[in-house]
Amino acid sequence: MPRTIPLASYLFKRLRQYGVNHLFGVPGDFTLKALDHAKTSGVKWVGNCNELNAGFAADGYARTKGLGALFTTYGVGELSAINAVAGSYAEHVPVIHIAGLPQRQHMIQKQHTRAGDIVHHSLGDRKNTVFRDMYKNVTVAQAFLTNKDTAPEQIDNAIRYALTQCRPSYIGLPCDMVNREVNAEGLDLDITRNLQDTGSSQEQSDITGEGLVEIISQYLEEAQRPLLLVDRSMGMDQLRQELNDFVVSSGTPTLTMPSGASMIDHHIPNYYGVHAGPVGQIDTMPLVDDADLVLAFGPMFADTQTLGWTVVPDPTKTIIIGKQKTWLFGEREPGQVDARELLRALTSNAKNKKSLSSTHKHPPISDFRTVTAPAYQNQKDSIDQSGLYLRLNQYLRPHDIILLGNATPILGGRDFVLPDSSCRVIVSGLWFSIGSTLPTALGAGMAQQANHNDTNAQSPKGRVVVLEGDGSFQVTAQELSTIIHHRLNMTIFLINNDGYAYERLIHNPDADYHDVAPWIYSLLPRAFGAREAIRKACSLGQDYSVDVITLRTWTDLEDFLKDERFDNGSGGVGKPGLKLVEIKLEKTDVPEKFKKVFESAGQRLG
Repeated sequence: MPRTIPLASYLFKRLRQYGVNHLFGVPGDFTLKALDHAKTSGVKWVGNCNELNAGFAADGYARTKGLGALFTTYGVGELSAINAVAGSYAEHVPVIHIAGLPQRQHMIQKQHTRAGDIVHHSLGDRKNTVFRDMYKNVTVAQAFLTNKDTAPEQIDNAIRYALTQCRPSYIGLPCDMVNREVNAEGLDLDITRNLQDTGSSQEQSDITGEGLVEIISQYLEEAQRPLLLVDRSMGMDQLRQELNDFVVSSGTPTLTMPSGASMIDHHIPNYYGVHAGPVGQIDTMPLVDDADLVLAFGPMFADTQTLGWTVVPDPTKTIIIGKQKTWLFGEREPGQVDARELLRALTSNAKNKKSLSSTHKHPPISDFRTVTAPAYQNQKDSIDQSGLYLRLNQYLRPHDIILLGNATPILGGRDFVLPDSSCRVIVSGLWFSIGSTLPTALGAGMAQQANHNDTNAQSPKGRVVVLEGDGSFQVTAQELSTIIHHRLNMTIFLINNDGYAYERLIHNPDADYHDVAPWIYSLLPRAFGAREAIRKACSLGQDYSVDVITLRTWTDLEDFLKDERFDNGSGGVGKPGLKLVEIKLEKTDVPEKFKKVFESAGQRLG
């Protein structure tokens, strides 16, 4: 007889095998029995303030650790989370969304039933699979676990699709299936062995495999002015090491898109920074316009990070490369190729030729690493975002995870020069859901904590450093309580300009719809349980501090950067803990070089 295990245990143990140490969500009656199996399977429950935040947290966890998961109840929970799951789909993040469902007999659509035979959390029309159907549009696989004999394979397939296509999968778990015994022998098998792209509705080009590798290698060898443009989408997030090896070996000039700002080590000599065209730290358009070949790895060419598509390279000179698919020079149908094998082949070719860079002829371009912050006239002047971010460079430490909020922090954060390749920047490139940054930071922090525990390191490495606008912060501020509850090592720079500065400059800056309620942010940590978190840490023999400060002038900022209490990185002396740094700015203050961008955005609204 094969050994068996409860279905819910199989699910959580399988997730644990692929790096999911934590499960995010909000408990509901259709999830409770299953949750009992999470702890015994080695997966820690992280209760969120709402399901939307749980979805964002799972996204941040996946971006940091490789796979994330959330668990919500039927109907109301599923719909609360779908915005975040859609964002993970748009930006190629592998997340597993588990939905706790009513018993199987109630999930069957019935046309003739008693008038009162309606399941709660439903629409009342007995179409009880409608929510699962909605998820078909934002997930790459859907598993409805109604048969104990096929359920393990369905779970494995859902996880395999998520990992292969780097997008979310949906698993529906009826509550009467939770304790059904299933064959556990599948847990001994590695579902990621020989992973190939397991499905696509797109047509395929006839050019595949080694043939496509040879074609791209030939194009690169013949190019006089090639350029590499790197982003994190389309599965390229999983190939950071291979990308960096190729950049180093080839010597080819390299740029990243804003959402891929940490994909390439900032200290590689032929890395020229973030591609933001004329509004970047340096003007990168001469490199792009002059290139006769652009290899674009996983790009998100969204209007918001390409200045309305004005900095997108010429498609007739561009090869777009994803993890499993490649598009040659604007072709509609992709060729199928393993990007890891492609990168290894290109790297090997470059090493054999010692360096391709000796034959490249590119226009001269400034070194973004040497750019300094603009001078201010008086130390007592108010802080402005034109000089803020370059000055914050000195706050960053190796192993930090840096999150840039979906407004002016994204723009200013492009100026960061990261200390080393261990740093990671998390920033949206396409979805830009307001309020996503703080719960995403929570997920990244839990993943960082799990990675630290997995390696049994003597001391924590790095922090989570968040730059977030006040308007976006107010959308999901309650998740600050979860961050404190789990005693995460985090610094939050709250960019407070009394509302939506980004939108003010797009249209009608004095309109009241740009305003937000005036919060006393310094009081929030205490209201959200900071004292209890510190007391609990002390009782466990650990250090945990909560420090709050408000900065208004350049003097305030300089004093802050020298204050040892706030240097809680691996090289600092401050205690691990939460640091809430409120930076007060003028209502319409944005990085100076981006003002024309907002004017153009307003004009595009028609």
